[in-house]
Amino acid sequence: MVEEMRNSRILEMVLGIIGSIFGLLGGLFAIFFSVFASKIFYLGISAVMASILGIIGAVYVRENPRNGGIILIVSAIWLLISISAFAIPGTIFLGISGILAIIRR
Repeated sequence: MVEEMRNSRILEMVLGIIGSIFGLLGGLFAIFFSVFASKIFYLGISAVMASILGIIGAVYVRENPRNGGIILIVSAIWLLISISAFAIPGTIFLGISGILAIIRR
């Protein structure tokens, strides 16, 4: 029974990891272009940290779907606040993953 529950959360885990990868790429992109504006550097660092939180949430969703889903949603919001336009794909994947983790049984 427990093994079936863990296997049923693979979709959320994969979507969370994909969203985190998009977030990391957006954060690294912002860091790379921080040469032109120094404030972007800190936003890029923030996006990378939000993406790392997303990976943690994606892995944790297999153990505790509700708390993992909350972590994924927080990561999605944090990512969107950090680098807005660059974070849209990552935010979508992380948000969907978090919502699925919370509402799916």
